[in-house]
Amino acid sequence: MKVNFDGAVFGESNKSGVGVVIRDNNGAVLASCSEKLSQAYKAEETETLAARKALMFAHELGFQRIILEGDALGLIQALKSQEQNLSPLGLLVGDVKLYSNHFQKVLYSHVKRNGNSVAHNLAKHAICIPDFQVWMEDVPPH
Repeated sequence: MKVNFDGAVFGESNKSGVGVVIRDNNGAVLASCSEKLSQAYKAEETETLAARKALMFAHELGFQRIILEGDALGLIQALKSQEQNLSPLGLLVGDVKLYSNHFQKVLYSHVKRNGNSVAHNLAKHAICIPDFQVWMEDVPPH
């Protein structure tokens, strides 16, 4: 399964949002979600929280072998790295790596922004929802 994620920051409302879409090997959407976060995090933090939500969502749905794909190159490189980073962002990245142990196999892949547009739109949609919304075998029409 390919799991795309993205984050968005809404500075004017002091909120952030994450979006996740899960597709099978034919590209068919199996599930998607948006979540509104209670504060405006830095962009790198929001992307990392989106990666963590993507793993949690995929695990809750029972997937065991995934490709986690996002457009934040630095984050994807950090997730692939074996080095430990004790900075606040490094600790968040470590949390994502730790959560990946719930799976049989996780591969990390970078995609350009235009290849991540569905997850990006789901992240932007988070500002319009109370807290968390899921769509099964679908994404919202926007």
